Amino acid sequence: MKIFQSTTQAKDYLKKGAAIAIGNYDGFHYGHQSIVKELIKIAKKEKIKATLLTFEPHPAKLLAPQAAPKLISTLEQKMELLKSSGLDAVIFHPFDKNFAQTTSQDFFSKHLLAQLNTKYIYVGHDFTFGVKRSGNIETLEQLGREHSVCINIIKAKLRDNMLVSSSLIRKLIKEGKLPIAHKLLTRDYYIDGTVIHGHSRGTALGIHTANLDSENELLPQDGVYATRTRVGKKTYNSVTNIGFNPTFENKERSIETHILNFDRDIYEKNMRLYFIDKIRDEIRFATKEALVKQIGKDIEIVKQKLKG
Repeated sequence: MKIFQSTTQAKDYLKKGAAIAIGNYDGFHYGHQSIVKELIKIAKKEKIKATLLTFEPHPAKLLAPQAAPKLISTLEQKMELLKSSGLDAVIFHPFDKNFAQTTSQDFFSKHLLAQLNTKYIYVGHDFTFGVKRSGNIETLEQLGREHSVCINIIKAKLRDNMLVSSSLIRKLIKEGKLPIAHKLLTRDYYIDGTVIHGHSRGTALGIHTANLDSENELLPQDGVYATRTRVGKKTYNSVTNIGFNPTFENKERSIETHILNFDRDIYEKNMRLYFIDKIRDEIRFATKEALVKQIGKDIEIVKQKLKG
């Protein structure tokens, strides 16, 4: 898969034509995957390039930063997910103040036609484009007719009677409803980060924990989770606490993971944390002994939940 940083950069690669899907594709969920499958099918048939045109950063980060969503995937994770999709190319076009002023007509003619030689366009049913979202599906279809570009409007996908969307998945993850989110994502939700030094309280209690510093914006609600932890090429069962550790009155939210049957020093190492299911809310314990006892129970629950 080729990665380009602008439509101009992709011009030569797409000179024989492209089938283009347009959107943010945050999380690359079941709905996105369905569109890409259709896109690849038509691209192979027409002997053109199956291409995703997405934007960096997410437009809302520039246009409405206060209301911008916490993204499911980091840019690196998004690239990783897309690389396994079968796409020929992905364009991460810069979304800046200048580009935000582009009219829908100019976006179509200057980017989709002149730069990308677009023959087919695939977008979601609620697609908008151009300055102040002035272009909609009707605008796109009209421009397609005028320039002989085939426009495909993809209806929202259902999975387990739920409309699949990035916003619903964000809500489910945030609420700790991970098994449902996983069905819509078609995979376990994960975050990446570096193991940093914490307060070493786990070690003092006889339970080693890895404190994760992550660039992922979206975290499940505070609580204790059954997780799997990947260090290097190996994955281990683990139990993870997200929150302020009220027994010790922490001032900062932390992500602390106890990896089962693991005693390596992994400070400064990269780690991937897969959230499987929520076990319980985070609570304050009267004594350290009561906390240790509960952690022991949490570990047993995780062992049962992640068996096999």
